[in-house]
Amino acid sequence: MRPVVGVVGCGRWGMTHLKTLYNLKQQGIISAIHACDIKPSKQAEVAKFADSFYTDWQTLVNEQELDIVAIVTPADTHCDLALQILDYCKSIFIEKPIGLSQHEASSIIAKVQELGGQLLVGHILRFHEAMNQAMDLISEGEIGELQRIEFNRITPRQPPNYPNIFEAMAIHGIDTACYSFGELEPSRLTVGNVVLDDNSYPTNAKLSVEFPGMKEACIDVGWNGREENRKIEYYGSKGSITVETNEVNKLTITTGQAERTILLNNIMAPLAREWQYLVEMTKSPSKHSIYPQPGSIIRSIKWVELANLEIQNTSIELNERIE
Repeated sequence: MRPVVGVVGCGRWGMTHLKTLYNLKQQGIISAIHACDIKPSKQAEVAKFADSFYTDWQTLVNEQELDIVAIVTPADTHCDLALQILDYCKSIFIEKPIGLSQHEASSIIAKVQELGGQLLVGHILRFHEAMNQAMDLISEGEIGELQRIEFNRITPRQPPNYPNIFEAMAIHGIDTACYSFGELEPSRLTVGNVVLDDNSYPTNAKLSVEFPGMKEACIDVGWNGREENRKIEYYGSKGSITVETNEVNKLTITTGQAERTILLNNIMAPLAREWQYLVEMTKSPSKHSIYPQPGSIIRSIKWVELANLEIQNTSIELNERIE
């Protein structure tokens, strides 16, 4: 049976969800799409992609029998929305971060488990085919033992209102590093080169994440960049692999003086793969109920919390010196 999907939040990324779902509907994977946003002006924008539009989620869930609901709203609304929407629909897609704290993440996970529902958190790079191909090559020993990851996500876009670079972008780098090192738990995180806006919200930062076994990840993220930079570089004892994350069908391998490019065929966009994965989860709930695993979800939030705490402490120290 093809699921009926609701999307709460039709901003920039919410519209990407709607367009992806519309394509899946055209393929017969989704049966209907119902959109919701607090801004009535969004109705015209979503009209092509959604079967109906609502300005409050309560009316949406009361009027439509939904199989899956996606929450694509600001991060500070995720927890309250998820806990309430789960009373109406037990299969949910929450964009990262799942919440603002480990407590919020644990509350949502616990309720999903209590209801026997399904939860997918939008750590989209886990569904990036070139990145997963890189991981396969690394496991085969193509570049030797993986030692370092450099994660870059710089955009020329201006930051949103009330930006937090750790919750918006650095979390991708943290999760990618942990995932790439075999779901390894970091041992230490340091934050530097932080840029704050006029209201002291972080818009740019560089993070160093250390792992057991002398492994590390260097994460460089930010808005207001000179140009788009979406690159993951994997460095091993015998070479490196580069993935441009805006190109899902290509990766470059460098060993010694040789460089070669691998092109992948019949590749699906990561967001479409996420949605297909969740649809399959709802069809076989006994096999999968939460993805990533609860420990992985909470781990990412934990290290984002620590990054936020580090810059708060630095800010307090600077203010004390000024005073």
